Amino acid sequence: MFSLIVCSVNRFDQLERLFGSLTRQTCREFEVILVDQNPDDRLVPVVARFANDYTIRHIRSAKGLSRARNRGMAEAKGAFVAFPDDDCWYRPDTLETVRKLFAGHPQLSGVTGRTLDADGIVSVSPTGEAPVTIARANYLLCGNSNGTFLRAESLRAIGGFDERLGVGAETIFQSGEEADLLLRAMDLGQQLMFFPEIIVHHDQVDSAITDAQIERARKYGRGFGALLNKHGFGAAYTGYRLLRPFGGMLVAFLRRDGLKARYKWAWTLGILEGYRSWGRQAEQG
Repeated sequence: MFSLIVCSVNRFDQLERLFGSLTRQTCREFEVILVDQNPDDRLVPVVARFANDYTIRHIRSAKGLSRARNRGMAEAKGAFVAFPDDDCWYRPDTLETVRKLFAGHPQLSGVTGRTLDADGIVSVSPTGEAPVTIARANYLLCGNSNGTFLRAESLRAIGGFDERLGVGAETIFQSGEEADLLLRAMDLGQQLMFFPEIIVHHDQVDSAITDAQIERARKYGRGFGALLNKHGFGAAYTGYRLLRPFGGMLVAFLRRDGLKARYKWAWTLGILEGYRSWGRQAEQG
């Protein structure tokens, strides 16, 4: 059985779309654990609408994505665990495809796939077109948490998500939790693979640069910087990850694109801040 841990805050229609897609799954062996981070009962009607279609367990959690996912993991009963966002949706064969891949590759602790929009265009993170073993060299090109599926015993061995990382964490490190989970799995010797036939849908993210996105870029950059420090990526790789947004800032500046220059600088500054702050935190224990 699959345990689908869905953490939700400030959404309704998109969650209804996800739940509707689950009614069409060809694989029916799954449960939904809805981890509700809203201060009210706005999700009660959508839970009631689908309660007769499959098992939904509605639980509460304080805000913080990693905290909420760990809260859901504690309730999970399935042999496989996934973490669909409340604004994604599954193809009818998503779970069946994953089930067959686990059955055909018993050595794997986890599999990841692609996130595409309704038109089949990559929408959240870049990925390849061929199966590949996930490693430190390519972990950023092997999908995101929407398309990550792990064996429950492997997830327990990893220890869940690091609650210091991710959106809503009580730290400055507002990203990096899903990459951290995969890297920690690999540190334990677990085998993970990316398969392009695993498809989860998600709308395109608005690419227009605003002041809010610039602020978010700095927060996310801090999480990425913390990730680089935590997992001991060398000076060459860390320097490369800093030079990419810094170079983008210079190009945008020369083109007199002030908003993009600010956006790229926010990423650069955020990575630096996160890297340094994580180091100080580690020194303090």
